[in-house]
Amino acid sequence: MNKINFGIIGLGNQGKIHLRNCMRLKNAMVKSVADISKKNLEFARKFGVKDIYTNYEDMLKDEQINAVIISLPNFLHLEASVKAADAGKHVFIEKPMGRNVEECREILSAIRRNGVKLMVGYGLRFNPIVKRIREKIMDGFFGEVQIVESTYVSGGPFTPKSNKAGPVPVPSWWFDKKLAGGGSLLDLGSHMIDMLLWFLGEVKDIESYISYTFNLEIEDVATCMLKFRKGPLAVVNVGWFSKDFIRSIQICGTSKNLWFNLSRLNVGKKIWNDLKKKIGWYNSDSYYLELAHFVNCLQQDAEPSPSGEDGLRCHEVLSWAYRKAFKNIKN
Repeated sequence: MNKINFGIIGLGNQGKIHLRNCMRLKNAMVKSVADISKKNLEFARKFGVKDIYTNYEDMLKDEQINAVIISLPNFLHLEASVKAADAGKHVFIEKPMGRNVEECREILSAIRRNGVKLMVGYGLRFNPIVKRIREKIMDGFFGEVQIVESTYVSGGPFTPKSNKAGPVPVPSWWFDKKLAGGGSLLDLGSHMIDMLLWFLGEVKDIESYISYTFNLEIEDVATCMLKFRKGPLAVVNVGWFSKDFIRSIQICGTSKNLWFNLSRLNVGKKIWNDLKKKIGWYNSDSYYLELAHFVNCLQQDAEPSPSGEDGLRCHEVLSWAYRKAFKNIKN
């Protein structure tokens, strides 16, 4: 397969990021986009995208499109993924893969049935610090890892967003349990759990707690304790309750104990990072790197990572965590 022709389904904030990064890939191009917002479609036109659709099903009929990037609200992931696979398109889907284990299994079934590839957008795997941590775990730098603590706390959907027209309201589906599938545990916890599974392997047991700071239908605070079959214990702390932002991981082993800050860059580094992007240095951008990996896998006929199986495995752990958390609430 030569140059990959992408179609992007969904041009919200994350979809726009993927559009920009696709434009920077030498071995891929965005042939078409689909979105119900005229403003978002106009954004794509300004980037030179000629094929514009308000209905992604029409876009999927284009035989020149090799793969799609699905960046839609959670409740639309299943339908879009299955229809894309049935149309013979490879699929890159933003996390979470689905709202629950059953949807993930349906998506995987469609992928296998049609012989196409699937990658789930867990961008932390492409964070240079996270990749280096995994390498160090594998080569024994920490000795035998005993304890891992990971934290991801932010304002979540409450984080203020704006454009030239002013503040942007939060889409209501975020707070509808049926549409979203879950709250901070699904949204932020899935990132951390996928990372820990990548680091440490299979989970043996779980304990979990959730709470509702803002009295919504979905949880905005969660803590999970994971016992891994190979021995380590891990804690996942996530929340949508803070105006501040932190994303960190601490590794404690028999040889070394280290804490790593995975949060946003400080102001000076952010300015430098923006400058690098302007002059074409994108190699440290996790979102860019994950798409570059996906494209390379399509060209080399290799399986992407995180795969659909990885996405399902993460959801199985999440489902386990939710069951334990609801049980603890009842008790």
